[in-house]
Amino acid sequence: MNTERLHAIAIAVTDDINTTKTPETLQQLVGALQNQINRPQEPQFQNEVSNNLQKIQSVLVTAKSNDYSPAWKQALKELGVNDLLGNNLLNHIQEIFARNQITPAVALQELQELHKQLSICKTSFEEVISSFKKLNISSEQIEKGQCEVGILIPRPAVSDNLQELSKDLVKLDMLFGAFSELTTHKRPGFKIRSLSSSDFTVMLAMIPVTAASIAFAVDRILRVYKSILEIRILHGKLKKQGFTNKELQVIKNKADSAITKEVKKLAPELLEKYYGKEDKHRSNELSTDLEKALIEIAKRIDKGYNVEIRISSDDIGEDTAKDEHINTINATLKNLEFIKLEGEPILSLPETNEESTQEE
Repeated sequence: MNTERLHAIAIAVTDDINTTKTPETLQQLVGALQNQINRPQEPQFQNEVSNNLQKIQSVLVTAKSNDYSPAWKQALKELGVNDLLGNNLLNHIQEIFARNQITPAVALQELQELHKQLSICKTSFEEVISSFKKLNISSEQIEKGQCEVGILIPRPAVSDNLQELSKDLVKLDMLFGAFSELTTHKRPGFKIRSLSSSDFTVMLAMIPVTAASIAFAVDRILRVYKSILEIRILHGKLKKQGFTNKELQVIKNKADSAITKEVKKLAPELLEKYYGKEDKHRSNELSTDLEKALIEIAKRIDKGYNVEIRISSDDIGEDTAKDEHINTINATLKNLEFIKLEGEPILSLPETNEESTQEE
């Protein structure tokens, strides 16, 4: 994670905590529970506990942090604060009460510790923001009219090697170039907004329509891939049990078949939805390019790559066509959550020709 991204996350988390006023409400809940323990015969304090729980629930289920991008949520996990925000915090609080229905004193201790952690989190991010401002470190913001498409490249996929990483970035430019031509009829390339190195993550600036077409495609490929995760797990188990490569290939073929079938359906759907150009010859060539790109996306997902998309909220409501693309992106965000893979890659799809059929 680079400093500009950390700065942006710190600002967003601080705003989320201030908007939900979780520390204050949690403190009120702690106080009500303390009163209930001290004076159990008075029902008003039990009612106060219940009311404060409902209040916390109402704000946390609508917290902006619930809609953070997968990469931001991953960053919050690395920072150790993901469970202190939004639905994760609500689940933690509810779990504390579920476990301690007859031992409210234990619940009180756990809530007090949770409140302490939340207060430390808020203070820490406020200090980060203050320090970064003093050091003139900007925050990572999406420009109006733009989206951000991020690709997380696992280090093992490129062997921690600069040459392999550079080759992969060229391939990514080619496969995303197909989506650029699909939506704009040209391939001008993509501006790099930022690079991170914990796992290699490249963030690309894109217009909403191109980002929406990528979101639409990745969402469909991911849905199919998630349906074959059990095949991947089974493959790993059978390999450990000594099954031969020939026997294991039968299982791989099932996974390959599922992806290939979806790609054959998806490419023409993308053309119909986004191309809008009367050029049958070029349309056929672009369809081939899209199939190659979709295959490459599937293979990368299988290797642990992740794709995330962020949008500028300033654009919402300004343009009907743009809103449609933003709605497409928003509809896919949940499915773009990073998936936890078990075992080795399962797909054995054929290598695609890296040569693009782009017109001069």
